[in-house]
Amino acid sequence: MPEVSVIIATRSREQYLRDLLSSLCFQSFKDFEVIIVDDSGVPLNREKVESIVQVYSNKLEIKLLHNSRNLGVPISLNRGASVATGKILVFTDDDCIADKDWLLGLVKWYSNQNVGGVGGRVVPVENDAKWIPNKTNFVNITGKLNWDGDLINNFELGSKTFLVDFLSGANMSFRKNLFRKVGGFSSIYGGNAYRFETDLSLRIRNLGFRLVYDPNAIVFHRRADNGGCRVSVYDWNYWLGRNHILFVLRCLRGKVFKVFLFAFKHCVRILMRRRACPYGKPRKWEKILWMFFKGLLDGVRIGIKHLFVGTFLKGAQNWKTSEDFKAEASVQFH
Repeated sequence: MPEVSVIIATRSREQYLRDLLSSLCFQSFKDFEVIIVDDSGVPLNREKVESIVQVYSNKLEIKLLHNSRNLGVPISLNRGASVATGKILVFTDDDCIADKDWLLGLVKWYSNQNVGGVGGRVVPVENDAKWIPNKTNFVNITGKLNWDGDLINNFELGSKTFLVDFLSGANMSFRKNLFRKVGGFSSIYGGNAYRFETDLSLRIRNLGFRLVYDPNAIVFHRRADNGGCRVSVYDWNYWLGRNHILFVLRCLRGKVFKVFLFAFKHCVRILMRRRACPYGKPRKWEKILWMFFKGLLDGVRIGIKHLFVGTFLKGAQNWKTSEDFKAEASVQFH
């Protein structure tokens, strides 16, 4: 039984997936399995992923699951976790490449029983490197949740080991027993799944465990143009508004104040035509404003609905087994 399960959700990025699997073949830490969840729901893509898995099955221990339709990143990763045999669950994106000591850098911290999760550096390369801002604030802070609900990421910059508030979705790991205890990733975060990893990170911390950022556990992020949960610059602003509002309502205190402050700050950002999203330049700023505002309203509406039915503040969905997912989502297992 492997100590680690590396879980990857993939959708229409076969060449990127091939490169990621190739990098996993050279890991200095060997005791791991790979679980791939194909979230395309397209027969042709399914065949392509299966052919890639066949190529690497003699080098890696791989489990392949197929969704019958596009279910999104949180549900796909939960599906992968539901069949994982490792005690440590490691997550990365399908458009990343792992450094040879990536898993070793993550796993070594779990000898400390107070550590519930570990993440590492996400280095932008190729297309992702084009979108690095010329000037970055808070260069000495990584993975910090501010008092106002904003997040300081800087996972590409952090050069020292930190205790952090949250981990990056492209490079994160958790103890499986804790992951299951908090219910896994919440499927309420739709679209680009913005804030899904932050939500889970905070729930792990609320159990009394620490999250560690180790800059020596490195993945290189290429940022594929399409596939995965990539959306347009306009849709990105919609999901930013919707998902962040749900995150505030679910996870933070001072909810009303932080909702209004977030809305004000980002409306000012858009009106001043500042950076619209991490990877796009819009032509229609009025559409950016409209999509963001629409996302805000939907986030508030969905949040209030869950608050009234009494399920929202209790955390995420209950843990589901692979058979539960099969019944609920009509997914097909390979």
